[in-house]
Amino acid sequence: MGAIQGEVSDRGHDPREMLLLSAGKLFQDVGYVQASIYRIASGVNAPKGTFYNYFRSKEDLASRLVDRQFEALHESLSRSTGHSASHQLKKHCNFLGMEPPMVEVAPLQLLATLAAEAPAIPVAITQRIARGTDIWTTHVSDLISLAQIESGTPSAQDPKKLASLLVTCWYGAIIRRKSDPSLKLLEDFLPFFIRGSSW
Repeated sequence: MGAIQGEVSDRGHDPREMLLLSAGKLFQDVGYVQASIYRIASGVNAPKGTFYNYFRSKEDLASRLVDRQFEALHESLSRSTGHSASHQLKKHCNFLGMEPPMVEVAPLQLLATLAAEAPAIPVAITQRIARGTDIWTTHVSDLISLAQIESGTPSAQDPKKLASLLVTCWYGAIIRRKSDPSLKLLEDFLPFFIRGSSW
């Protein structure tokens, strides 16, 4: 369960949290541009004016949502601490492959959808996604480096490049999944990546 889903269930029917969840589902399904404030509010059976009780704008809501998705990714990376770095990476890859209906808002699906719309969405949101992606890539790189040390793999392959490749491939796979629903990320992509990786 991602950060947003946990907070929604913890806070019950908090209108602010329900609006965030509604927007997250809508953004990942139709993108930022097509998700109007009216549609976000309608998703929780609230009048449009209710939206403005909690958020200044759609950009404000999207920025908060982007931050939460990166928090969920970081939480996933640290969830298996105490295990080997390789085990942590595999668990993280499994988390990345989760999509609806397993989770209402899939962090990577939402982030990839917004990133694909970069030319049409506010610059502040694309910058937030770029910063979050850089931090996420650094965390993945650190785990790959540890996994290489644990396995005795020579570090001829740059962990930062491997992490960038992983993150880029996942973003691309999510976007491709939107146009080709027959693509099963866990069944098709994940085993290939895990078997082919050098950690």
